[in-house]
Amino acid sequence: MPDFRSFFVDPDKIRKNYFTLNKKESHHLSNVLRIKAGERVWLIDGVGTAYNGVIENILPEKVSGTIKEVFPKYGEPTCDVFLAIGIIKRARMELAIEKATECGVRTITAVPMDRSIKRSINYERMNKIIRSATKQCARSKFPSLKNAASLQSWLDQLYDGPLVVCSAEATDRIGNLHSILPKKLKGLNLVIGPEGDFTDKEISLLKDNKALFVSLGNRRLKAETAVISALSIINEIIIRNRQSNG
Repeated sequence: MPDFRSFFVDPDKIRKNYFTLNKKESHHLSNVLRIKAGERVWLIDGVGTAYNGVIENILPEKVSGTIKEVFPKYGEPTCDVFLAIGIIKRARMELAIEKATECGVRTITAVPMDRSIKRSINYERMNKIIRSATKQCARSKFPSLKNAASLQSWLDQLYDGPLVVCSAEATDRIGNLHSILPKKLKGLNLVIGPEGDFTDKEISLLKDNKALFVSLGNRRLKAETAVISALSIINEIIIRNRQSNG
């Protein structure tokens, strides 16, 4: 992982081995962080590539430099995790989205569920959190933030791969997914319920879609904690399965 500052660079502002930062990033680099010409920076284009660059020219609203190294798919997992979160209170939802980004998810879908206190989120605000978290953790691709009208509408558009549901009522531990998931897993759908967990109706709906229900342990976790715990365990399982497969 790089030990220098990370900045977003628009993909169309990269020409061969030369880059130009936008007005916002240029201001942050020169006026806030006061980085000087000749210093190294870490660049991400938000669509899957990271770069090691050196600052050459600094103007008030335009910073440019040269690219020294290119890192395709830097910080991105080998398995795409498509996360659905039952909408929770704003501060907790922001934390869940931030940590899901750091844990490497491919998409985040906010789903209004039966026990959701709120029915929608501030997408502009949440996307800012995603961009900031992506830069902070040095991954190279922004997760997609999506919405669904209901749990049913999200299930109607499932991605390829198993459907895993974390529920306080489940008896099978999430660690057992190690022996259940395919060794060369390319994608996985993960659902975390809102405060109060899923209703019987939602559980029935998920069962109809052949969901794997798993528990995160004996303690009842808040939704945002469940997101962090589940993604950490699933990421470890994916790595372990691939290593055992050679």
